[in-house]
Amino acid sequence: MPLYLVHYGSEIGLKGKNRSDFIHQLKRNIQVQLPVARVRSLHGRLLVESPRDDLDFSLVFGVAWWARPLVVENPTPQALREAIVVLARQARQDFDQDPTFAVRARRADKAFPWNTLTLERELGASVVQALGWQVNLSRPQVTLHVELVPGRAFLYHRKHPGHHGLPVGSTGRAFGLFSGGIDSVMAAWYMARRGVEVELVHFHAFTQARYADEGRAGKLARHLARYLPRLRVHYFPYHHFQAATLDLSPKEQRYELVVFRRFMARIAETLARQGRGQAIFTGDSLGQVASQTMENIAAVDAAVSLPFFRPLLAFNKQEIIDMGERLGFYQLVLEPYKDCCSIISRNPATRARMDLVEAIEEGIHLPRLLETTLQERETFTYLPTGEVRREAD
Repeated sequence: MPLYLVHYGSEIGLKGKNRSDFIHQLKRNIQVQLPVARVRSLHGRLLVESPRDDLDFSLVFGVAWWARPLVVENPTPQALREAIVVLARQARQDFDQDPTFAVRARRADKAFPWNTLTLERELGASVVQALGWQVNLSRPQVTLHVELVPGRAFLYHRKHPGHHGLPVGSTGRAFGLFSGGIDSVMAAWYMARRGVEVELVHFHAFTQARYADEGRAGKLARHLARYLPRLRVHYFPYHHFQAATLDLSPKEQRYELVVFRRFMARIAETLARQGRGQAIFTGDSLGQVASQTMENIAAVDAAVSLPFFRPLLAFNKQEIIDMGERLGFYQLVLEPYKDCCSIISRNPATRARMDLVEAIEEGIHLPRLLETTLQERETFTYLPTGEVRREAD
């Protein structure tokens, strides 16, 4: 059965007495998110067995890198000499000619007769003698890695990078406003990378939530769910808010977007308090659009009492797009979709006056509007396997 050597980031390794909690969560997430048979801890690393030989551990936050190792049981100096030559021959397949190389060793087994420097020197000499490769310790084309633990050695030449971060579920739960655009989905991705279990709140302009699930919002949720043990998206109809604001005056219409964002924040806060959430978040970037001025952000913050996080606040649009494109999100947001925020006034006030905002909220009977909207929630759960479950009412 294929074996994977998985290293978690130093951010986890340097934890104190609660390090075991983070490692336990990481192991659990690997078991939930990927088709694995067994996950074991071994001297600051994880050993993962799986019937599959193509697992992508970058989907699991907390993983720094992983490799498919050559394993030597009860290693002796001679066994390691033979194994390093086998590994070098495997690495040679990636090159048209003999590459330069270096050997890098880590020795957790202090009873082994060679120290780390001797281990690197002796194994490097074996490669030179068997294959004639040239050593380059500063900029090798191939690095042959050896990790020695009691009773076993792992050898590999490819290290696949993960996204580091913390295991999802290790730092709390937060509810995010999810528009179906690149900003909101990337905000959720970054929150999850900090170990937060995220749930999303989406307002749609359809007659039923299933149409939003079949469209861009659902496709983004499915892609994001690959990085999470599970993702719940709470869908709400926009038409109640739309109907309540039909009679706004031209002056009031300039504040409609701020009122709507405060309305959505209140919905998210209500769900968070019901679902053991400790914070809410959104994909705001300071000054990116008219609604994201300092004054408008403060006006939205004032609508709720839970912490309101904005993980993209200091990113510019191109940085968000570039990261979203690398992760496969940006291609999905190019599909046509009716975003509720785009329906609202195209000339929003950039500096919200709280007296006018509160007057509008009083005029649309905000408490009743919140209650009516909350009653029409539809929740879908997205799993990393691609399965989607609609929760019963």
